Amino acid sequence: MKILITFLSLAFFSSDYVSHKNCQTSQRKDMGVEIIIEKVDVFEYLKETQESLDESVEGLSEEQMTFKPDAESWSVAEIVEHVVIVEGALKSMLEARFQDGETPELKEEVKMTDDQVVALITDRSGKIQTQDQFQPSGKFLEANEAVEAFNQQRETLIDWLNDSDVDMRNYVNEFPFGKIDAYQTVLFLAGHSARHTAQIEDVKSNPDFPQS
Repeated sequence: MKILITFLSLAFFSSDYVSHKNCQTSQRKDMGVEIIIEKVDVFEYLKETQESLDESVEGLSEEQMTFKPDAESWSVAEIVEHVVIVEGALKSMLEARFQDGETPELKEEVKMTDDQVVALITDRSGKIQTQDQFQPSGKFLEANEAVEAFNQQRETLIDWLNDSDVDMRNYVNEFPFGKIDAYQTVLFLAGHSARHTAQIEDVKSNPDFPQS
């Protein structure tokens, strides 16, 4: 589990600030109210970032999808594939954590706020090389194919979270930068796609990006 988390953390910072909205937790009066408010917030951020990536890729031609600014950069198609790979692996990590059981005794060790978690992953000022298992293979050539794979996996994640009868604040994951709970981990996942949507926009703004 710790090895997978380490690999995922490195992958998240692989290659590249999209503003964060709808992720603040309101003051609660009881646990039931908190859960309802949190679910609205995290699911809104998941949908918001999903729609942003969809809009960024929509209508791109094969030439535009496979364009690379330089030999060291990813194409739009490769960026989307990377997002798909990482979200699949992170969902598996969350599934394993839920199966292992709650760790409420670790909640006091969670020092980051939700906003800080999102700010961390969407901050593109630093880059780290992606681990091999999260490198894209170039299997997507068409925008529709790439977006369909992303949307299918994101909807599967959302459905699974909706069906999971757990308090995500009671499941704590350890990352190299500190401990965050499962709720924050999902925000981190959504922020990862926002990070890479900004990267896609950078590729599209390249002066050599194909016009069609």
